[in-house]
Amino acid sequence: MSYIAVGGMAVSIGTSFLGGASAKKQAEKTRELQKQMKLAELSLNEKLTADKIRADQENIALGIVVQSLTSYRETLQKESTIRLRDTWLTTTGTGIGLGVLYGLYLMTSND
Repeated sequence: MSYIAVGGMAVSIGTSFLGGASAKKQAEKTRELQKQMKLAELSLNEKLTADKIRADQENIALGIVVQSLTSYRETLQKESTIRLRDTWLTTTGTGIGLGVLYGLYLMTSND
């Protein structure tokens, strides 16, 4: 009986060592997988941050363009108002000048 007990203990110890080695390999694989997952997460976060920075820069550039166009439109409106006033003054001045010349013509003409 003691040989059977010793044999059973030897088999038990052998399977324990094999099971431990297998568990160690599985633990190493799990750690490697966790490491790869963390690296992938960090890489994704880096890409997302870079895209956010790029989008923010584009928004700033668009804001500058919008501000420039708004300023340009306001300037054009002011200049248009000034031109319209100048045109009115020029047209009125021309009309008055022609009226005076025509009046002088009529006064100097001998009927």
